[in-house]
Amino acid sequence: MLITILSFVFVFTILALAHELGHFYFARRAGIRVHEFGFGFGPRLFAVKRGDTVFSLNLVPILAFVRIAGADTEGSTDEDDRNTPENEKFYGKSIKDRFLSMVAGPVANLLVAFIVLTLVFAFVGVPKNITNEIGAITKKSAAEAAGLKIGDKVISIDGKKYASMDKIIEKIHKSSGKELTLGIERDGKEIFIKAAPQYNKRLKVGLIGFAPKPSYERVNPLMAIYYGGHQVVMMSVMTVSVLLMLFTGKVSLADLAGPVGIAQITGQYAQSGMLSLLHFLALLNVNIGILNLLPLPALDGGRIVFLAIEAVRKKAIDPALENKIHQWGLILLLGLMAVVTLNDLVRIFRS
Repeated sequence: MLITILSFVFVFTILALAHELGHFYFARRAGIRVHEFGFGFGPRLFAVKRGDTVFSLNLVPILAFVRIAGADTEGSTDEDDRNTPENEKFYGKSIKDRFLSMVAGPVANLLVAFIVLTLVFAFVGVPKNITNEIGAITKKSAAEAAGLKIGDKVISIDGKKYASMDKIIEKIHKSSGKELTLGIERDGKEIFIKAAPQYNKRLKVGLIGFAPKPSYERVNPLMAIYYGGHQVVMMSVMTVSVLLMLFTGKVSLADLAGPVGIAQITGQYAQSGMLSLLHFLALLNVNIGILNLLPLPALDGGRIVFLAIEAVRKKAIDPALENKIHQWGLILLLGLMAVVTLNDLVRIFRS
């Protein structure tokens, strides 16, 4: 439980800080005043003012936020906004400056994913292939219950020898609920362990609950950069594919993970080792980056749509009206998050 909490805080701290730092940097670069850059939420614990910006630390160390001058409504009753010159407010800047300050958040998440993956590939190497050796075991899984251990080598299933872990995994995926006899090489001896793959509703396959140990090939820095970029592109394509399946009904809301589910998954990756956690950190940054670019109210992509409309009309939409649309969008997104979180809790209690 402690590992899950700490890893969740670690991942979401980087996720949120990267996103908001992107907004903060480009807003300040454009001359837009930022009233506050805050880390965490809840009661304020500490604050220091540098220039026109208050940097605050709040009670719950998850998430972050920036308060950009005039970004919510024109003529805001906020005292900070009233004391801010019009040319330092969000709507007092050009479409280009506002676009850059909005898109910078998602781009920062994609950049973090690229940096993390590039560093992993540079210092650890690129996964070459997976071996028959077990590299990690999921807590409370069929693998743990059966007595499988990290370092065990899976060499056969039901008496049939397999040359690669890919074929072994394929067999396990197709054998949900069926007891399998695994031939295991441990300490130079062959032993046999029985385990029944458990059906995973999200992946729709049978899982025993172990991850194979990959082998890595060292690459030079330029190749690490290439593989880092390539992996970000592949993760982005995968994220877009899942979103398309969601909108076309091929994936349901019940298949999605909310904050509770993500926390649980983060803990599982953390238990598999720092390398697995870093890969998951990169994937989440890509997910958040792409999701925030969706043209939906309350998201960065939704705000960018309003900028595009303004560019075509040569006239800004009333900021107060835009803000109301974003508020309704936020309510809908919070409702969606509540439904997904409820699904997370139902899954946990059922399991």
